[in-house]
Amino acid sequence: MSGEVHELKGEQRLAVDPDECVWLSASAGTGKTQVLSARVLRLLLKPGNDPSQILCLTFTKAGAAEMAVRVNDVLARWVRMDDIQLRDELKNLGASADPETRERARSLFASVLDTPGGGLRINTIHAFAQWLLSAFPQEADIQPGSRALDDRQRDLLSCEVLGDMLVAAREQGDQATLDAIAAFSLRKGADAVRGWLMTCASASHLWYGSAAWQPPMRPRVCQLLGLASSASAEDAAALCADDVFDMAALRSALATFADWNTKTGQSGTEAIGAWIERDPVERLATIDQFFGPVLTKKGTPLANLVKRDPNHAADIERVIASIARVKDLLALVELAELLTPALEVGRKFALLWDAAKAREGYIDFDDQIRQAAQLLGNADMADWIRYKLDRQFDHILIDEAQDTNAQQWDIIFALIGDYFAGAGARDNKLRTLFTVGDYKQAIFGFQGTSPENFEAARERVEKEMSAAADNAEALRANIPVRRLQEYGLGQSFRTAAPVLDFVDQAIGAIGWDKIGLKQAPDPHIGQDRPGLVTLWNPVTGASEEGDDGDEEDSWLARHDRLMADNIARQVRRWMDNGFPLVKGSKRNAGPGDVMVLVRKRKELASLIVARLYSAGVPVAGVDRLRLGNPLAVRDLMAALRFAAQPLDDLSLANLLVSPIMGWSQQDLLDHGYRDKKVGLWEHLASSETPMVQQTVESLKKILAQADYETPQALLHWILTGPLRGRRNLIERLGREANDPIDELLNAAHAYSVDHTISLQGLIQWFDAGEGELKREAGESSDLVRVMTVHGSKGLQSPIVILADATGSPGSSPDISLEETTPGSDQTRKVPMPGLSGEQIAGPVAAAKEAALAADLEEHWRLLYVAMTRAEEALFIGGSLGSREAKKGPGEDSWFARLKPLFEGDEGLEDDLWGARWELGARAATMPVGNRETTKVAIALPEWVTKPIGPEPRPPRPLAPSSAGDEQAADPPLAPEVAREAARRGILIHKLLERLPDVPHADRAIRASAWLAKQAAELGPASRQEIANSALAVLEDSEFAAIFGDDALAEVPLAATVDGQVIAGVADRLLITSDAVTVVDFKTARRPPNSLDQVPASTIRQMSAYVAALETIYPGRAVRAALLYTQTPRMIEIPAEALAAGKSELSTKQQSFASLPVE
Repeated sequence: MSGEVHELKGEQRLAVDPDECVWLSASAGTGKTQVLSARVLRLLLKPGNDPSQILCLTFTKAGAAEMAVRVNDVLARWVRMDDIQLRDELKNLGASADPETRERARSLFASVLDTPGGGLRINTIHAFAQWLLSAFPQEADIQPGSRALDDRQRDLLSCEVLGDMLVAAREQGDQATLDAIAAFSLRKGADAVRGWLMTCASASHLWYGSAAWQPPMRPRVCQLLGLASSASAEDAAALCADDVFDMAALRSALATFADWNTKTGQSGTEAIGAWIERDPVERLATIDQFFGPVLTKKGTPLANLVKRDPNHAADIERVIASIARVKDLLALVELAELLTPALEVGRKFALLWDAAKAREGYIDFDDQIRQAAQLLGNADMADWIRYKLDRQFDHILIDEAQDTNAQQWDIIFALIGDYFAGAGARDNKLRTLFTVGDYKQAIFGFQGTSPENFEAARERVEKEMSAAADNAEALRANIPVRRLQEYGLGQSFRTAAPVLDFVDQAIGAIGWDKIGLKQAPDPHIGQDRPGLVTLWNPVTGASEEGDDGDEEDSWLARHDRLMADNIARQVRRWMDNGFPLVKGSKRNAGPGDVMVLVRKRKELASLIVARLYSAGVPVAGVDRLRLGNPLAVRDLMAALRFAAQPLDDLSLANLLVSPIMGWSQQDLLDHGYRDKKVGLWEHLASSETPMVQQTVESLKKILAQADYETPQALLHWILTGPLRGRRNLIERLGREANDPIDELLNAAHAYSVDHTISLQGLIQWFDAGEGELKREAGESSDLVRVMTVHGSKGLQSPIVILADATGSPGSSPDISLEETTPGSDQTRKVPMPGLSGEQIAGPVAAAKEAALAADLEEHWRLLYVAMTRAEEALFIGGSLGSREAKKGPGEDSWFARLKPLFEGDEGLEDDLWGARWELGARAATMPVGNRETTKVAIALPEWVTKPIGPEPRPPRPLAPSSAGDEQAADPPLAPEVAREAARRGILIHKLLERLPDVPHADRAIRASAWLAKQAAELGPASRQEIANSALAVLEDSEFAAIFGDDALAEVPLAATVDGQVIAGVADRLLITSDAVTVVDFKTARRPPNSLDQVPASTIRQMSAYVAALETIYPGRAVRAALLYTQTPRMIEIPAEALAAGKSELSTKQQSFASLPVE
């Protein structure tokens, strides 16, 4: 259970000491979250610490939620936990268990709930930045009402900004911008244009400030590339001149070729001779003619000529060096020509993008981090903000610190900038920093993170704390000196020892330095239980060429399809034959115990999901996908497109063969084949085939609904109406279709909020940008999980399959050049557009090599993360295309590096994989229960098909004074007489309410005065008669208790009795410790003489009062009485009469006629 407090051991216990600043390195599965939670609990338990002073920063929302749940669960359990158990849990944390600490522990839950914001501040760094900006909007220059920019809004807005920029450029005659966009589009493709422009928009550090890049950018670009600002192709031509080019070596090579009496020698002689005769400009234009006759196409000397004349090698190498200088300079000049307009148009777009976001009130994630860092780093206001924040955050905890980028570290250092010295160390206040991370798990480089930032941050904290400690030792010897405490966690509580032993071997085989580590890591310590590591022989697509494959996925690589098939068959076998597991309890694996990991989110993941579903294995969809990709969404969008335009043949055809309509491809061919001039809708509408006519009627219903319903309502009707769209989609596509269906409904709702509602508008809005759907892959569902390794971070599974271990790391990394900011020693990155071939030269080539090396290190760290997700069994496999199969997996593939760790070349025979290699062993086999071997239909609950009855009306309060038609004691009165009687009754009620608080001697005078003011329309005699009636009641000693100081007047009552709401106002209520008396005034001129003359409706009224009061005051006797003011006389209603009246109270919803005043 998440609220359980486990005993902390060794360095775990040291790390949670609330008095120390700790830098913790925690390997995978070592209980990092448990230690973080325990650290928070120790901070809360320490006297003087307030929950509002603690700030926890995590990398993901899921991580923040998990830690918050763990802490809150523990605090909630402590409230009512017995002393013995509480003492044990406090000892498990390493905390004191004295009475004061136990008392504080019990009060922490309430203290946390009372914290501003309703709990501990456990946030992602982005959420904290958003909170910070909202707390200081004026200082941050944030517009009121700004909101986060989601993926779809980002796509839509970027398209709008690009369109506006092109229109403005055309209208203003800005041909340079149009040419730059056109050239980029021709070189890299239209889709790459917006990607490059958004990259520039993210590089806002280049476009603002005193050192901002400004047009013309050519000199700045040349400086960045190491060129003179005036560099041009003429400079490259100058390198071909006789006094610069190594002509001596070239002429020596010419002589060697001339002495070689072969066709190749003659060609080389002619090529060199012709080139020497040209001027430098012509030499530059024809320098590539050396390749072929003189050099190989790779630019190396001809091997046969080197054998003939050994001296030729030295000559030709000098020629090659001269050629390289020319080509490198020319490549850099051409790169400058390419990069200048790309950056200029990128800057223009970035400024327009920022203006558009400001206009629309958007702020994206990058903005949040950047502006928060700027806010805290602004010298004019940073001291004020830090001063305010210092009184809120004295203890900061950072999770997944290895995935924190440079700007995020700027925020953190701004928060702790004076923790250890200066004003921040005020009044000897103990302030702490706790950081946990693992260099080996830094895998989010594509998001701008770098493990080097993690190491640099550690060195900075250590340096600042050491300086503060040294200063304290010198100046304030009476203050405890604190230095940064560094600990490491290597004991895994997740993974079996054989699997972790294999992980250690893999690190050794790859090389710890290749992962980016500065020293060999400590060995992992796994759980003492069975564990298995298996390497599957790669699947090959030997018959790939000319293979038609399955119709629905023939466009996919054959080897990927075969790999997905094999994985599905393998998991099905485990489910059928049993795969023993021992963690927690001995059992056979279920679908929820299997996790399939891929390196990148490509077609293979979706194909594995489809194949598992076809094999009858319960499976969740892929962890993240574009909303427009799932088939369920495509089918529903086809229905909307048809509703918007019935003449759209393609959309109609897609709708017909979707599960919504249920046609097969053959049905479409049989009934949709027609003359080219006839539209599909027209053709179907004229058909007399019963099946087609039935379908046409359904389609007409869609069109009819579209005429009157909003797009969201239309989608809902398609899904839940007569077409039963959701049911049909799920039956065909599986339960994983639910998420994209719901997300499409959410998207339709989002569209209706921000736009004028129209069906065509929704379709255009949807097509302009696709939101990303992320499925939270929890561990409670009994479904196979298929996800990327990045998405699996923080998760684990008993069985893990690495499905694409044969793939090599990418060879086209994102490249950026570092520029030293003018006027400072700081560097910043300048992005490069996609480059290839000879465009990669000079510093760009060096930057690419560095990027490839960094990507390779992350490639190996990704393998570490993937392997350590496994608890008991790790399976490694992959596939190879027909060409790749001849060479085998690439040398830097996971498969190639791990294969030598297994013994034997042949492996064990396997009828599914061909061969497999194993380390370790499975647990003992257990009996397998009966399992369905075929796909099980999803059973719908009864309420889905059972008609819903009419919705009950909400309870209408029953007024006791209106509990039925009154059978009054008086005969019916004329209307004017009835109004007078009602007026008289109201006035007597008011006097009986007011006069008890007036001294006895003043009552008559006060009554006359009040009546003269409130009932001036009545004559003096009538007013006096009313006053006398009220005074007679008050002066009767029989009623003294009812009008005493302890009685209440005009008391509103409300209670629910047997499902009936009773509400009314009691004229008089007397409440004692053991009884309650309710009295109702009656002003009838002819009061009853006995109980049997009291109308039945009046009995029901008092019964309702009694029933309500018995509910309000359980355990007390409730009495009821009627006070007739005319006599005056009080009639108490006995319990038997009240019981009979209560039995007549109706629980049905009724309208009761108002009673006349009695």
